[in-house]
Formats: sequence, C-alpha cells, structure tokens
Amino acid sequence: MRPRPVSIENPEQAKFVSLVPDGDIEEILSEQRTKTITLLSSVSEETASKAYAPGKWTLKEVIGHMTDSERVMSYRMLAIARNESEQLPAMDQNQYVAAANFNKLSWEQLLAGLDTVRSNTLSLISTIDDAAWVRQGTVMNSPVSLAIIAYGIAGHELHHRKVITDKYL
Repeated sequence: MRPRPVSIENPEQAKFVSLVPDGDIEEILSEQRTKTITLLSSVSEETASKAYAPGKWTLKEVIGHMTDSERVMSYRMLAIARNESEQLPAMDQNQYVAAANFNKLSWEQLLAGLDTVRSNTLSLISTIDDAAWVRQGTVMNSPVSLAIIAYGIAGHELHHRKVITDKYL
C-alpha cells in the first residue's frame, strides 16, 4: 500500500488530500472511477448543459475541468517519477475551461474522456516504484510529492462529486 502524505505545505493541496479516506490509493481511485461514472451516466444532455447559477460552469464544464485537471496532475506525477528537475507548469482552471469549449462536446464524449483519463492515471501509478513514490518536485514554487498528487487527484474528484450532487443533480 502506498503511504499517505503526512506533511503538506500547500493549503490547497492539503484541502483535497484531507477529503480522501484512509486506504490504498489505487483502490480508492479505481472505486471512484466506477462511482463517478455510474452517478453521471444517467444525467441527460440537457441537464449536463446547465449551470446551477449564473456565472457558474455547466456540468459539462465541471467534468471537462476534472478531466483536464487529472491530466495535468498525472503529467506532474510522471515528470516527478522520472526525476524532472525543472519546476512544473501551473494550470489556470478558468483559462483551460474557457479555451476548451466543453459545451460543444457530447455528454457521452466527456464521460468517456473522464473514464479514460482515470484508467491512464491508474496505469501510471502502477508503474511507479516505492523509491519514486517519495520523490518531490516543484509546482508553483511549492514542493509536491507523488503521494500528494495522487491523493490530490482523489480529493479533487471527491470535492467536485459533492458539488455535482449538491448543486447540479
């Protein structure tokens, strides 16, 4: 079992990691994949195209954001696992969502993308050995470990799933 991160300097990272229950992170990520896709598979195209309030993202944009965020975080895991010494890029979530035009994509396409990205994340994690698991890199001038990123991916999804359940569904 991969150790849970203990010391987290960045408050945003700590917020997401704290949402994740104890347990094997690969099992948690795998179970989330099933729960989230199951929850969202019955949502209609019409519902997915709506925001819960003016100025908020549509549900399609939320799912696109979750997918893009996991892509970026998985890249960061890959880079750190492979001993990247350069600072890793930031991600402006609003810029990414605005540039993506998620609302032009079908709901089915967005869910397939989310599912595929999680499959790829799990595949990547399965290739990372224990020595690499504790490596650190730098993102936005803050140190970050593979464990923080992996648990952050899980916590980010839990955060958005709660928002989706509470405000969209």
